[in-house]
Amino acid sequence: METLIRKGKATFFGDRSFAHGISRSGHFNKRESEELAIYGATLEGLHQGTLFPENEEESQFIMEVQQAGEGQLYLSNLWKKYLRAVEKSRVHHGFSRSHGRTRDINSNEHLFI
Repeated sequence: METLIRKGKATFFGDRSFAHGISRSGHFNKRESEELAIYGATLEGLHQGTLFPENEEESQFIMEVQQAGEGQLYLSNLWKKYLRAVEKSRVHHGFSRSHGRTRDINSNEHLFI
């Protein structure tokens, strides 16, 4: 892949969102997870505003990430896919037991005959 977007200073693992890493999350293929590892730190910095764009392609990345729909840059589309995967991993359905209490096995509450 040929791009003018600079590589990250550190490998991007996405640990905060994916405990076992991006490559094991099931959301990305091998190529995508490798490119997120290489460029992810820069993409995150540009998206959050902690890094300033150094060239036209990085400025275009920022504009495309803020817009809805598909962009022209491969990395902006990949970053949007990453953001969707992060949101998807945060969504929990209402049927989960989030209160932490366990059921009393001696109770007749769930007895089926």
